[in-house]
Amino acid sequence: MAPLGGDNASIDTQAEVAAALSGNEANRPRLRAAVTDQEEGQEDKPQATLSSTPSSLNVMTFNLRFAGTGDGRNSWRFRKDHVADIIDRYHPAIMGTQEGLKAQLAELQELLKHPYERFGVEREENGEFEQIFYDAGLLERLDGGDFWLSEQPNTRGTQGWDAACVRMVTWCKFRLRATQQELFVFNTQLDHVGPTSRTEGSKLLWDRIQQITGSPDTPLFLMGDFNTYRHTSTYSYFTSQEDGPKLLEAWPEAEKQIGDVSYTYHGWAGVKNDGEVNAVRAANHIDWIFYRPQMKVLSTEVITEDRNGRYPSDHYPIQAEVLFPGPALLPPPRAN
Repeated sequence: MAPLGGDNASIDTQAEVAAALSGNEANRPRLRAAVTDQEEGQEDKPQATLSSTPSSLNVMTFNLRFAGTGDGRNSWRFRKDHVADIIDRYHPAIMGTQEGLKAQLAELQELLKHPYERFGVEREENGEFEQIFYDAGLLERLDGGDFWLSEQPNTRGTQGWDAACVRMVTWCKFRLRATQQELFVFNTQLDHVGPTSRTEGSKLLWDRIQQITGSPDTPLFLMGDFNTYRHTSTYSYFTSQEDGPKLLEAWPEAEKQIGDVSYTYHGWAGVKNDGEVNAVRAANHIDWIFYRPQMKVLSTEVITEDRNGRYPSDHYPIQAEVLFPGPALLPPPRAN
């Protein structure tokens, strides 16, 4: 990404971006685009355009809970409208889902009001997906793929190390339509049983991220259900600022945390259980949104709403509002 500046850049816009990045809330409405006008009498020629990044980009990770047959009052048919309503109201530009089944994901897409498209294959035959939903009006998908967290990462359906289940990663490369900035999104669900599979799978995941992105400066999100806690080696591996990926996690880094619930897995118990505050510990924040440090998280929220005591999933979705580094000075268009 090119830095903000150039002879044709608007000074006012530079000030707005600087204020937004410095945390001045008064300047957080959408940053206007600065398009240079040709002066009267000036020879017509291609002009550089300072394209403005929206003030924020919403990203979400949502473990949907598979549409199984044994969930009773929590069956998908009772939850699907609420799930779709949350997504439509919060309107993430990008959403990583976990555990969705083929028919379940197709039904969810049909229920959504925004022009969402989705990408990703099932991790094994008739299995769950780690799909990426994206608003096609805001983003163009440039590329995408899948790999498996196993000793044979290119072989579909392979189960790695001590994992109890097949685990995989879905990734996409996007271009923001408003600014032409590019970014990558990686979505996964680590194993809930095998510690070796989480450790080795995380290393494999980061190796693949480096191969796919090609640059340490390209914005990226790594999101999903990591099935472990912040005090574990898996979390330390992704967030260590000395060695390794050096990623940041949205929840602790956000300028503003909305609500007073920080855990994401509740097992259908929700915030309250039989009138008592649920004793689920804050350690159960196991759904994470990681990002590279050149971005800034304005706010994040664990979405805890229910309808008559029924929750949309056994996990709470978590959303982050993220500010990109700033507008990019696009090259002049080619003259015809």
